[in-house]
This record gives sequence, C-alpha cells and structure tokens, in this order.
Amino acid sequence: MALRHQLLNDDLIWHDRKRWYEALSLITNLFERHKGELAEVERIALALRNKIGGVDRFIQENTAQVCPDCRKVCCINKHGYYDHQDLIYITALALTPPQYGAGIEDAAPCQFLSETGCGIERSLRPFRCNWHFCSELIAFMNSGPPKPLREFNNKFRELQSLRQEMADRFFLILTMNRS
Repeated sequence: MALRHQLLNDDLIWHDRKRWYEALSLITNLFERHKGELAEVERIALALRNKIGGVDRFIQENTAQVCPDCRKVCCINKHGYYDHQDLIYITALALTPPQYGAGIEDAAPCQFLSETGCGIERSLRPFRCNWHFCSELIAFMNSGPPKPLREFNNKFRELQSLRQEMADRFFLILTMNRS
C-alpha cells in the first residue's frame, strides 16, 4: 500500500519517468485485475468525457477571440501533464496518455500546442490544461452575456464534482483490494 500511496498522490511526477511509468502501470494493472469492480469508475469517466465535450463550444468561441492575438503564451508545458486523477480518467476510457518529450522546460510553450491550437482533443487533455484560463480570457468571458458564462460555471462545478467522484470510487476499490 505504501507504493500506491507514494505513486498516487498529488505530486506531479512527470519529470521522474520511472515513477511516472510505475504510476501508470499500477493504475492500468488495477483496471485489468478489477474490471468489474471498476465499471462504475469507467461509467463516470465516460460521463465526464461527454460533459467536457459539452463545454467545448463556449471555450472555443472565447479562445478564438482572445488567443490568436496573444503575445504571451499561457499554454505552457507544465499544464500539459496528467496528474494521477487524469491517469485514472484516461485509463478508465481505455486510452493511453500522449508521449511526452524529455527535457522540455515547464515554462516552455506546451509541446502539444500548434499554430491552430492544442493538438489534443479537449476531453482528453489534462484537467489543469483544460481549466487554465489567463486573466485576459477570464476578462473577455466576463465581458460577454452573463447567461452563457453562468451556464459554463455551473457545468464546470459539475465536472469538478464528477471528477472527484470518479477518483473517490477508484480509491475506494484500491483500498478494498489491498493487493
């Protein structure tokens, strides 16, 4: 259990490739060994993916107005890495995280950023990446009609709650099956 606690915590371990692959392997193995017990986690992950897709249009409409003229790229590498909850989510969807380049500075532009935006589908991006908004984007969203922003904020709270529920259920199974 100590290894699990060590690997599946809030530490961002992507710079330590050995620990990164150990955490990913641990989560993958747990899903393989406890498939039936983790079916609810998989269901929640799918619901989460669908809900993320449901807010994509609002975000795209706003970033299309703000981001093209931006002189300071806020899509930096440190936001593009999965944490342990992201790894649970991606594994529950039977997907694998993208291959990260080694030696890229955290403050460098994100390795998945292209001329046309992010190269990763929104519902598969790390949580911190999806929900990192610069002050200019927040100001722009706040300057628009209040109803779409209010709806977005409500959906975002639902996403946070669903993500936490997914992680809680995963860790409940993990705790019950101390193997």
